[in-house]
Amino acid sequence: MNPSPGSYAMFLPPDMASVKVFRSELKRTLADNQFPQANIMQIEIAADEALTNSVAANVCNHSDETIICRWRIEGSKFILYILDYGSGLHNENPIEETDKNLLKTNSSLCLATFINNIRNHQDKKPEALPYNGSHQKHKNMGKGLKIISAMMDSVKVLFHGEGMVGEAPQGFKVMGSILTLEYDRAKHL
Repeated sequence: MNPSPGSYAMFLPPDMASVKVFRSELKRTLADNQFPQANIMQIEIAADEALTNSVAANVCNHSDETIICRWRIEGSKFILYILDYGSGLHNENPIEETDKNLLKTNSSLCLATFINNIRNHQDKKPEALPYNGSHQKHKNMGKGLKIISAMMDSVKVLFHGEGMVGEAPQGFKVMGSILTLEYDRAKHL
């Protein structure tokens, strides 16, 4: 779906087969917008990891909700949003108010907290993910966010639930996450 010039969206089932379809469309739109092959490959790998994480989150939470992928290309800038309904990763212990404010103003701390939460929740990861409706063995090692962070200029994690969106999900029921990836090809000449 292409709602306006430079704006794209796909609504995908939580199935690994959808990753291939998304990747193909993403690659085409980046090429159509004159992104060099090296930039396309880097964005593709990061986007693939992000969508795989979303599929895994939905499977972990027995959710068959549609995953929404929306991206914008404005000149040399690329921004991807992936919204899923797997409950997201969050701490079991409440965060103090001063720490909540720090998380809201320090995106690298928010990402580090998110990565630590992934490490703490690896035992909940599925060993099999759906591919064309049947479960296939998948080695889900939790390295996705490290790969994504290394390849993109900016990675932000937000959580949504109960009419709210924020970086620190404590205080409301988390229904899913929104992962935002940004890349500026002008910085990678």
